[in-house]
Amino acid sequence: MTKDKDDRKRQHLRLVVDNADKRNARSSADIEEFIPLEELCARRNILRGDFYRALESWQAKAYEVLERYLERKGWSYGLDPHHGHVMVLPASVICPSVESPGATDQDETLLYISDDATGHGLCMTLEMVLPFYSEDDSLMEDALLYAPIFQYGALFLEENRQDGFLDLIYRVGFPLYPPALTDRLLDRFFAVVVFELSETLRSLTEYPEG
Repeated sequence: MTKDKDDRKRQHLRLVVDNADKRNARSSADIEEFIPLEELCARRNILRGDFYRALESWQAKAYEVLERYLERKGWSYGLDPHHGHVMVLPASVICPSVESPGATDQDETLLYISDDATGHGLCMTLEMVLPFYSEDDSLMEDALLYAPIFQYGALFLEENRQDGFLDLIYRVGFPLYPPALTDRLLDRFFAVVVFELSETLRSLTEYPEG
């Protein structure tokens, strides 16, 4: 990336996903409800009751397994009950590669468990806005084409409701129930995330601006 492009990277990235039936976007339109990542982490025990209250038992059980796993790993995370029951983690605790130039402590990953597309099980999904953007939509489209193709996750572009620019978003989903959520599956899940995000960041850092 050129210095000019580095200077244009956003200082605060937020995920905007058109997935209203599962959760609302954590966007500036909901500024009165928005809770910063640091506060979500600090108020996790206070928010836990609201987070689990409306969950089905099978969904709550999966989140409980996930919480125990994150606590054993010593990873900071927050619970957001106001935007569709999502866990919010600093991107750097999952993938240290995001601490490359242009990333900030506010960069988030969103992790949530919901019905899968078949309606016969659950899907654990992680999403992150990548720390690269341009005011030129065609450059963002080219960057998407230039990025690696993954075995598990995917990249896509979506307009950010806050500023109208395109976000390049990474998403990976793993089916659950069956199989049940276990530490071994979570180890595998996060290993995939680390590998795919690292490959993406490396390739986009090397992407030549036209």
